[in-house]
Amino acid sequence: MSKETAYAFQVNLKGMIALLSEHLYSDPNTFIRELLQNAVDAITAIRYLDEEHAGEIMVTLPNEAEDSFVFQDNGIGLKEEEIHRFLSVIGESSKGKDLNEAKDFIGKFGIGLLSCFVVSDEIVVETCSALEKIAWRWTAQAEGDYKIERMDEEIPFGTRVILKPKAQFKHIFEYAYFKGKLKHYGDALREKVVLQKGEMQDVLNTQQPAWLNSSDRGTLLDVGKDTLNVNFLDAVPFHTTHGDCTGVLYILPFKTQFSSKQHHRVYLKRMFLSEEDQSLLPNWAFFVRMLVNTEGLSATASRESLMKNELLQKTRKEIAVALKDYLRNCKAIDPSVYNRIIQTHFLHLKAFALEDNDFLDIFLDDIPFETNRGQRNFREIRQFQQTVYYSADFEDFKQIDRMADTQGILLINGSYTFDTELLKKIATRYPDLSIKAMLPSELVGTFVDLDAEQLKRLSTFKDLVQQILDEHGCALEIKHFRPHDTPAIYTKTEQSNVEQTVNQLKADANPFARVLKSAAKPRQRPILCLNADNELVQQIASVTDRYLLQSIVEVLYVQAMILGKYNVQEKEMKILNNALKNLIVMGLTNFVNI
Repeated sequence: MSKETAYAFQVNLKGMIALLSEHLYSDPNTFIRELLQNAVDAITAIRYLDEEHAGEIMVTLPNEAEDSFVFQDNGIGLKEEEIHRFLSVIGESSKGKDLNEAKDFIGKFGIGLLSCFVVSDEIVVETCSALEKIAWRWTAQAEGDYKIERMDEEIPFGTRVILKPKAQFKHIFEYAYFKGKLKHYGDALREKVVLQKGEMQDVLNTQQPAWLNSSDRGTLLDVGKDTLNVNFLDAVPFHTTHGDCTGVLYILPFKTQFSSKQHHRVYLKRMFLSEEDQSLLPNWAFFVRMLVNTEGLSATASRESLMKNELLQKTRKEIAVALKDYLRNCKAIDPSVYNRIIQTHFLHLKAFALEDNDFLDIFLDDIPFETNRGQRNFREIRQFQQTVYYSADFEDFKQIDRMADTQGILLINGSYTFDTELLKKIATRYPDLSIKAMLPSELVGTFVDLDAEQLKRLSTFKDLVQQILDEHGCALEIKHFRPHDTPAIYTKTEQSNVEQTVNQLKADANPFARVLKSAAKPRQRPILCLNADNELVQQIASVTDRYLLQSIVEVLYVQAMILGKYNVQEKEMKILNNALKNLIVMGLTNFVNI
């Protein structure tokens, strides 16, 4: 057995710093957030020694007299040994040591300070521990070197970070720009944040965020408009036990795409974390935007999103329940808002109802469908008739919508996204409801049959007409139906549609035509149904001239196809043209004879 040799990893510290500082952080402004987070954590730590400690963060921008940027806090500070351990070891964190065992810290990866190398080639940290009262200066270069020295002058306990901005990033340190970014990240912090440059000075968080402290709907809607730039339909305050989240769910006033991602504002321990993080909302909440602060969840290494773990999943489920409860109760509390939600987001609601029985139960009666009598909600549809009819195919719906209406049948156009699947689920979940698909051929089954006397009287006529229709592969029915001014309707079965497809493929010399034809069910002929109540049909029932009758029947046959919105091919147009020609010739002949 060969002897194994252990080798140590060789780390290029300069390359590691470049990797972390330039690639882990997607935005050069991220160092502002990192410095804020470190300062807040340091202030949180000292509060374990002094609960009444008033935290303050002072930010001084470069000016003509001084070209350095200074970020200072009055937190717990660092001892010499802690500087070596926490500032000089990549990946080490001060957030789990000694009094910091508590879970009240924003960061934990110990690499956030490296983000400063994006905007400065040198980082200087001057710090004095509240426990030791000795001041130290740590100076680090982007090349990977650092030094520590004891400071001669006394400084108050806390930490200040000093940077000399790179030329290409000096615009970041302009007062107005930096103020906007500092407020963006720290507007919800409990700690006082002060920005100054020369004679200019601003306290950036003089008021605590209303969305964290108010349940007033009007106030929250105003916050949503100011913060997210949208006039929302409604604002839903919530709090979760898991993750200790407090926030507001905002209902969008416009339709959204399923693939679209909404921008939220997610805060971690009152520090802004991300606008891109989607992990707290359930996948179906495309119509919601959110302001939220979490005290119990953790951030990823880049601190640009929340860590996906079991606690986050439980938090997510709790927020989903809060949103469902709101939707369930909204109808009783504010019907106008509820109806606007239905009309604006019904497509999403249908999708959710397919996957989630709770949603189906909440919205069942109010889900809108397109019908042959315009848009109707499901309650109106099932109250109109005992059986709910729908056409799954748009062509089928188009062919029978008018005739179904005249028979007093309310027909749903089930060809829209999710509609047919949803109706099938409703039928399964609510077996007491009668829900049935209607094919064009089945519409004839709703018409009134001829009585025995009528059948006997029209038997010869029926036989003659059937002989004519046999030439066109069509079956005949004679029934009573509305409207009386419609002499005939044409319906085609599913098998007929298969046959038509096969014939088309065959005409196109498609090699799969023979396979499809062998797999198709025995052909059922399309139906031409004559209306026994129509005046024209009643008149031609007495025609005995086969030549005249054939021309009339063929005109009715093609006309019914056109009225039924079927695709009329060249063959049918020839039939119609020949029939019309024959009728004209016969009419002219009779006229001349007269």
